Amino acid sequence: MAEIYSKKCKCPYCLKETETKRVLSRHIRIKRTDLDGFIHYQGPNVYYYEPVQCEHCHLIFHEAFEKLRPDARETLATNILPSLPVLPFAATERTAEQALQLYKLCLYTAQVTKQKDSIQAMLGVRLAWLNRLLESKEQEVLWMERAVEKYEALYLDYTDAVRTGIPHDVLLLRIADLYASLERTDDAKQWYSLIFQSPKISDRIKKDAREHWELYREQHSV
Repeated sequence: MAEIYSKKCKCPYCLKETETKRVLSRHIRIKRTDLDGFIHYQGPNVYYYEPVQCEHCHLIFHEAFEKLRPDARETLATNILPSLPVLPFAATERTAEQALQLYKLCLYTAQVTKQKDSIQAMLGVRLAWLNRLLESKEQEVLWMERAVEKYEALYLDYTDAVRTGIPHDVLLLRIADLYASLERTDDAKQWYSLIFQSPKISDRIKKDAREHWELYREQHSV
């Protein structure tokens, strides 16, 4: 497929360069965006190609992964890498089902290597979105609930954007939007209100929150 190209990236475990597939930027076409940020693409789907499997050590990772700690490296070497499946489609074009399998393994390695909660929550949201594409409503809701719980825990222990991995105002909007997508009206209202009332929230995030809340109210007669 002409829209797909090979990109080199460094594996966070073996530190070797490995090749993975990506969608050429000039071929990225956006059809529409859902309330929670899920982009529907015309043509090749960018989300399919975010997880990477190293061609050398076979670790499945996301480029958002941070440097691995010594204990995480030991756990990978002893317990994880020997049992990870080598997925041939990791180096080729992918279907939604194949991408879903890669994301599950990617989240697993994120948990094992103790990646930031913001990274784990992001991968959970990706899993929810892929299940939305596959029209698997039960699994979509399951992964979305797990992700929003992770984001809420992150909010309670929030320090700063660098250590936490996500700006404070973006985190609030992410939680509000996920609750709206789950159609949990009271929770969504609570988090949107928190955004509206806080003097620390940027104007851009407040504007997005107002638009999202008004759209939700129109669609659900709130």
